Amino acid sequence: MKKTMIPVEGGVNSPPASKRLKQCFIGLFIITLLGIVVGYLSIYHHLEADIYINGVLSDVINLLILIFIFSFVQTSAVVKVSYLFLSSGIFLWSIGLTFDFLDEFVYQPKWICIYVEDMFRTIGILITGAGLFLALSDLSKAYKKLADELKTDVLTKAYNRRYFYHFMQQNQIKKHSLAIVDIDHFKAINDQYGHDVGDQVLIDFVDRCQQKLDPAILFARIGGEEFALYIPTDDVLQLRKICEQLVCLASNVMVTPKKALSVSVGSAIKRHAETFGCTMKRADQALYKAKNAGRGRYSHSL
Repeated sequence: MKKTMIPVEGGVNSPPASKRLKQCFIGLFIITLLGIVVGYLSIYHHLEADIYINGVLSDVINLLILIFIFSFVQTSAVVKVSYLFLSSGIFLWSIGLTFDFLDEFVYQPKWICIYVEDMFRTIGILITGAGLFLALSDLSKAYKKLADELKTDVLTKAYNRRYFYHFMQQNQIKKHSLAIVDIDHFKAINDQYGHDVGDQVLIDFVDRCQQKLDPAILFARIGGEEFALYIPTDDVLQLRKICEQLVCLASNVMVTPKKALSVSVGSAIKRHAETFGCTMKRADQALYKAKNAGRGRYSHSL
């Protein structure tokens, strides 16, 4: 059973924009807009004959909104590439709006109105749109990565206890069987060979199970050395074959060059109208029968 992990590339693993870069952009933004206003008014200081308050207020509100968005981007942990696109786009867009705002009450040459305003505004909008696309893509990748981490065991990359129980709540009315696997003498492995060897044993066992078991089987780590399986069958012979396969897979994992891993397995087939908890309890009882019978074997609850 090879569980496909979601690859996370690019934006999620890329560092956010540095504090110094943000400071440079903020300084450039403020100096440029103030420079445009001061320089513009010093050159073109002839007021328009008709000043429309509605137009002035509209441009002021639009410019203030862009300044607010720019400030929000500066305080957000945005990936560097997305940050550069968003900041540059809003910066150019704001320049276009600044010229548009000044045009409402100060005389403006036609070449500024025709070329400068529209050019900065259009380019700014396009670059901002590209930045939003990149930022949303990064957010989507981060969400997928987080969702995968929430249902995956950190060490072994098998499904974790939380996801297994959630899955069972959604599928307990279907015909199925449950199996519980416990690594024999795992504490002794940790005590004798060290926790690093114990961790590697867990990883190797899970890896073999994920590769060899049917993809329809849900394999999860529900405790330290304990695993649970949701098996979509109520056929006792098929269930026995899968559980014996688990014992065999474990024997192929080497704790040391001369010592193989051993597991005990207990299973139970869901009865009609039986709850998940009851089926799980019967599988657990079967597991203890396997342990009491000498470990390294499989037992089934009738």
